[in-house]
Amino acid sequence: MAAEEEFAIEIPDAEADKITRAARARAGAPAWGDAEPRPQLEDESKPDPGEGAFREAWVMFQLALRFVPENEDAQEEVARLQGVVSELPEEDAPQPPANHPEPYDVVVVGAGAAGVGVALMLTGVFGLDAGRVLLVERGGAVGETFRRWPKEMRFISPSFNSQGWTQSFDLNSVAYGTSPAFTLHAEHPTGAQYARYLEALAETNELNVRAGTEVTAVTPRDGGFDVAVVPAAGGVPAVIKTRYVVWAAGEFQYPRASAEPLFPGSELCRHNSSVRSWKELEGDDFVVVGGYESGMDAASNLSLCGKRCTVVSSTAYWDVSTEDPSSELAPYTAQRVRAACASATPPKLLAPLRVFAVDAAAAAAAPLLCAGFEGGVKLGVAKDLFAWGDPAVGDDDEEEDDDAEGEGDDRDGDDDGEMSDEGDEKKGGGCADGAPLLNEYDESTTTPGLFLVGPAVIHGDLSFCFVYKFRQRFGVVADAIARGLGRETGGAAARDMNMYMDDFECCKAACGEAC
Repeated sequence: MAAEEEFAIEIPDAEADKITRAARARAGAPAWGDAEPRPQLEDESKPDPGEGAFREAWVMFQLALRFVPENEDAQEEVARLQGVVSELPEEDAPQPPANHPEPYDVVVVGAGAAGVGVALMLTGVFGLDAGRVLLVERGGAVGETFRRWPKEMRFISPSFNSQGWTQSFDLNSVAYGTSPAFTLHAEHPTGAQYARYLEALAETNELNVRAGTEVTAVTPRDGGFDVAVVPAAGGVPAVIKTRYVVWAAGEFQYPRASAEPLFPGSELCRHNSSVRSWKELEGDDFVVVGGYESGMDAASNLSLCGKRCTVVSSTAYWDVSTEDPSSELAPYTAQRVRAACASATPPKLLAPLRVFAVDAAAAAAAPLLCAGFEGGVKLGVAKDLFAWGDPAVGDDDEEEDDDAEGEGDDRDGDDDGEMSDEGDEKKGGGCADGAPLLNEYDESTTTPGLFLVGPAVIHGDLSFCFVYKFRQRFGVVADAIARGLGRETGGAAARDMNMYMDDFECCKAACGEAC
């Protein structure tokens, strides 16, 4: 583990060199459109490109230097770019005057994967002034939730380094042109690694982040919102005035059973999100309540750490196979479960069994509650600003909304109903039952100007529960906000959006009709 933790901090020079080579290729390759920046500079018959033509290469060089500051190749390229750009005419792209009186255009609540991703879409693609897009983060830094994962927890979605080969996204990327696999040299990143990826994006792109700040209320008013905040460590409350609010508070900080008991004695169990390391967890014999992603993550890690455990689940998810990646165990999880079952301390997998109660005697067996997460929408201060679908009837208490990545997956039930563009409540159980109702722009159906991004977004039968799913909605939200601010959303923004839409087409083929 020590070697693995060290690797999470240090990026080998070879990997920084790869980032640098890719960045150099970007600087000499076509920008979005037909222009080629460096060759265009050498052709006197063509006008010089603007600074923006070199932005992608600049960001990649900066990422290379962030992870390995002493990388001479990246240093050289940054110096060369600075020299080239300094000779170019400054691009005259002043920000248009605001069409509202608020000091901020957008307040994004949460600086995790969804918050950073939508902020990059707003500022990088749609051109909003980064100073007027404020990310408010309760934790001490960008990606704070990911830093709280158990040391042994990994992303179940694989990161694949496709840079240099295709224009496709890394599954865990939140911004086009970036790849956690490429940056971190990790296929299934740890939480700490992924937090560093998000932090690097935020700093390199100069996002406006206010960390250590708790949102205590969101109050709509005519033409905007009052967002009440207080320093997380205690201090003087304040009110932030903004035209729009994007709720991106995530899931992991809001475990199920934190608001009310799931069953008698559930408060005697320990929720898996409170574990910082399975290897360092005191005890040698555990009962795991819940057999979906969270439960299987716990069982496989406990087993491979030489600890005994028994999994109690209402459904034998380890034997379930479907065509929808959101309704069965991830291949990575299934692989780890097989390895655990072949280890010296294989887990006992028991199903179908439902837990109705835990008493003091049973609590001595160290029960671990792997019940997933209620999420920041349902338990956050903006809950009453959304309309909600009818709660599903007969869902499994211990497995509903369960997700080992902390991405808040709603994966239970079938749905014969529909949700209209107006956000009418769905008829018939399923994904959107108990979910916040949204219009076609992922805007609250009851509070205009309040948008939702992240794993809690659901439309009809489609649950956008993973990074590679919910990032497809960043452009939809950003486009609606930009238009509301009086911005032109065609041209360059539309061309950049094509990359996201190509990704969306792949999702449509896998998931069915688009919402």
